[in-house]
Amino acid sequence: MQIKCKQSNGIHYININYYNPVVKFNLPKDYTEDIHSNTIDITGEKFSFYESEDKIILSKDLDIKEHILGLGENAFKLDKRRSRLTMWNTDAHDYTPNTDKMYISIPFFISVKEKNKLGVFINYPGKIDFDFGIKEYDKTIIEIFNKSAEIFIIEGQSLKEILNKFLSVTGKPFKIPEWALGHSISRYSYFPQKTVINVLKEYKKYSRVDTIYLDIDYMDKYKIFQWNRSYFQNPKKMIKEIHKMKTKIVTIVDPAIRIEQEYETFINGIGHYCERESGEIYTSKMWAGNCVFPDFFNEKTRNWWSSKIKKWVSDYSIDGIWLDMNEPTVFNLSKTFDSDVIHKINNNYYLKHEKVHNAYAYFEAMATYKGIKNGFILSRSGYAGIQKYAAIWSGDSVSSWEDMRLQIPIMLNLSLSGVPYVGCDLGGFNGRNEPDLLVAYYRMAVFFPIFRNHKNKLENDQEIYILKDKDRESIKKAIELRYLFMSYIKDLALLSHKKGSPIIRPLFYEFEDDENTYQINDEYMLGSHLLYAPQLENKIEEREVYLPGGKWLDLNNKKEFLGPCYIKSNDEFPIFIRKGTNIELTNGKKIVY
Repeated sequence: MQIKCKQSNGIHYININYYNPVVKFNLPKDYTEDIHSNTIDITGEKFSFYESEDKIILSKDLDIKEHILGLGENAFKLDKRRSRLTMWNTDAHDYTPNTDKMYISIPFFISVKEKNKLGVFINYPGKIDFDFGIKEYDKTIIEIFNKSAEIFIIEGQSLKEILNKFLSVTGKPFKIPEWALGHSISRYSYFPQKTVINVLKEYKKYSRVDTIYLDIDYMDKYKIFQWNRSYFQNPKKMIKEIHKMKTKIVTIVDPAIRIEQEYETFINGIGHYCERESGEIYTSKMWAGNCVFPDFFNEKTRNWWSSKIKKWVSDYSIDGIWLDMNEPTVFNLSKTFDSDVIHKINNNYYLKHEKVHNAYAYFEAMATYKGIKNGFILSRSGYAGIQKYAAIWSGDSVSSWEDMRLQIPIMLNLSLSGVPYVGCDLGGFNGRNEPDLLVAYYRMAVFFPIFRNHKNKLENDQEIYILKDKDRESIKKAIELRYLFMSYIKDLALLSHKKGSPIIRPLFYEFEDDENTYQINDEYMLGSHLLYAPQLENKIEEREVYLPGGKWLDLNNKKEFLGPCYIKSNDEFPIFIRKGTNIELTNGKKIVY
């Protein structure tokens, strides 16, 4: 085994067996040679590397009090000790708690062991297994299913410092348009054209709507960049009406391109599609039937795709692109590309799909971002660094109280992994729900950066205008509360773009010396000054709230508390303000404490 190890400013760069990364990240220029050894000691932590058949195994001791945090999107609690997770982007339709393999793989975690903190990032976009004390009770074991790899081990005095250094490698988040932080509505699917307009008009009688999304039914036979003219006779007129109502429009785009000789996008894209090892163009089933798929790993293909996106948004004044099914997902037994699919890496060489699977959506988002400059992208899938190009939502969730509670750790796991613009389907995507569950989703996610109501058309309607007065008023109250704090949310988003800091944060991000905070999965911080403990049960009853050290003000009843302490709250929106706060509200008032 050939190991090259360099370090600079607390970032240790380890290259095993001359790995040539497909996703290339920033390396500090002043790296200095460190050591060449199968065991590396970093601030008292020993990392051992060895080969086994066609994989590399990394191991280190796992302390009985050690916390394991991050690892992108996963349906686990915040602390991953005693868990096993696989990095392999998958259409995790109807996921439940502890579902392994989800839509986004970010192979980066932070280890916290008393005062010792380290970040570990494996830059390999194929399959990786992370085992934290399952195979061996006192070991962290990482299996990288490749003969070479690139690894970053990051030192830091705090979680903030480690996350900041991770983002210095993978890149800072894009600058999100302010409207994308507002209340959004969506459906699989709103159609025809008059229905889209009518839905928006009815919504606006009761609440503000900054964005409306169009799902796949706006397309002709699910062909991307092509309108179904039976449903949308004059899309330009429709979009003009939407814009007149001070609302933006985002259209879905899948990576699958229908095979049809009269279809301009298919013909125009020949030479840019994924191939099999035999040299044949790879085809598989997706919404549009028999399809081909752009090879986004190739720069020429990305340029072609960017030009298609640019023309699409320019021709129809579209404000944002919604990337879906980009794990990539196809309709076969494995749910993804066949094992003999290969990718052309910048015309220089080919790699099998299994070696780069998790980065397919990353390069699609990169190409889309180039085509929609200053616009907005929402992606279902991604890899480390996706924050440079797209926001993320948590995919096809289930309409259930359990799922609703699960969304908080999912969002916080992503936030700890460098992705600040995150959200979930308000109400849950699959399954019928009663209005009280929809109301609870709105309350729970009121400060999530992405705030979108989205539902499967096979399930119940949950638009605000069809609800009972009582439920409608509850949702209106949540939306109005969000907009009251919108100036603060926008400030945090700008800070995230400039410095990489998360918008919503687990409590331990701000209070990392407080061991209690590592067990809190049902509260979150908005920035560093607001703690929110949403009501997560069927009926609003008294819930327990943990307040870390320092002085806190209950925003509802103006009571003061000295933490750390546990208190009871039966407020509809339990909001607590930290001493030293100066938050400007949208109505011109300030919260000063």
